[in-house]
Amino acid sequence: MNNTIKLVFFALTIFALLYVYHITSPRNVEPVLPIVTSDAVEEACPVKNFVFVKTHKTGSSTMSNILLRYCENHRLNLLLGGYPTGTEYHYLPTKFYPPPPPGESYNAFVMHANYNYNFLRSKLPQDTKFFTIVRHPVSRYISGFRFFKSHKNYDKEDFDHSIQKHLKANKEYLVSTTQCEGCQNIMNSVAVDLGFNFNKYFRSKNKTLEVEKFIANLDQELELVLVMEYFDLSLVLLARQFCWTFEDIAYLKSLESASKPHVSEETKAMIFDFQKIDAAIYDYYNKTFWNKISKEEGIFEDLEKFQRYNEATKDKCVSQKKVGNFQFTMQYELTEFGKNDFQCLAMTSRVLPFVHLLEKRNQFRGYTVMDLIKVAC
Repeated sequence: MNNTIKLVFFALTIFALLYVYHITSPRNVEPVLPIVTSDAVEEACPVKNFVFVKTHKTGSSTMSNILLRYCENHRLNLLLGGYPTGTEYHYLPTKFYPPPPPGESYNAFVMHANYNYNFLRSKLPQDTKFFTIVRHPVSRYISGFRFFKSHKNYDKEDFDHSIQKHLKANKEYLVSTTQCEGCQNIMNSVAVDLGFNFNKYFRSKNKTLEVEKFIANLDQELELVLVMEYFDLSLVLLARQFCWTFEDIAYLKSLESASKPHVSEETKAMIFDFQKIDAAIYDYYNKTFWNKISKEEGIFEDLEKFQRYNEATKDKCVSQKKVGNFQFTMQYELTEFGKNDFQCLAMTSRVLPFVHLLEKRNQFRGYTVMDLIKVAC
C-alpha cells in the first residue's frame, strides 16, 4: 500500500470515527427549536434541492460549511466538480462526478464557480432553489485585498497606501479597458461571481441600463439574496424560507480575520468609485432583503432564540480561538466534548478539506462514512 493510499485510508478512518461519535454521543445543548416558516412558502418543506451561488469574501465560506453539513446530515447528492481548480476561476466544467445513484438526482451545488443558471438548472431538479449572499463592496474589497495578500505587490508595510497604489495603477479600469491588474476576486467580484458580462457592459452606451437588466434577470433566478452585514438574521430568514431548524444553520465563523487593518476614509471613497457595479447590486439586494424581513412576523424573536442556541453550541464546541497559520485567520481549539462531536468538528473544518472528504466518501456509493470503517476492518 503506497503512501497516498495510506493517507486516504487514514483520513477516512478519522472521519468515520468522528461520525460514530456524532450519532452516539449525547448533545448537551438545548433542544433544536423549529423555525416558524414564512407564510410565503408554499412548496414542499424542508427544501432539499438548492444552489448556493458562492461569492468571494462575503461570509460564503461559513455559509458553505453550513450547507455542506446539511447535505451530509441529510445524505443529499452534491454536484461536485474538480474543486477548486475546476470551478474557482473558470466557467463551470461540463464534467462532474460522481454520478448520482440510479433513480436519484443531484440535490445541491455550493462551490465557487462563475454562475451559469442554465447549466445548473439542467443538472438539478426543477424545484431547485437558487440563492446567494452579498456584502458592502468597500469592506469586501478590503477583506479580499488582505486575504489574497495583494498589498504585498505594492507596499506591504502600509496597507492603506498599498490600496491607493493598486487603485491608481488601474485608473483606466472600465474607462478604456476591462483589464484590471491584481483584481481577481477583489474588484467588482460579486458581479464576476454572478456572471456579469463586463465586455458587454464596457461596449454599451447605456451602462446603467446594462446593470439594471442584469439585476432584473437575477431577480428571476434567485429565490433569496442574503446580506453578510446581517448574517444571523439572514440565516433565520433562510431557515424560514427553507423550513430548516436552528441546528441546520448553527455555525462558527470560517476564515475569520485575526485583525482589521486601518483604511482611511479617503481610501474607502476611492474603493467605492471602482466598485460601482457591485455597489448597484448590493444596494438593490440590501433593499429587497429588508423588504422580505418586514413581511416576516416574529422573525426578530426567532433571531434572539437562534443566537442563544448558536452561542450554546459554540460554548459546547469551542474552548478558545487563536490566530492560525492560514491567511491571517482565526482557528478554534475544541473542548473535550467538541473533539468527539461530528457537528463541532465539521463546523471548524475549512471548506476544501470538507469537500475532499465528501468526494472520497462519494466514491463508495451506498455507504455512509461510518460504514467505510466497518468494511475496512
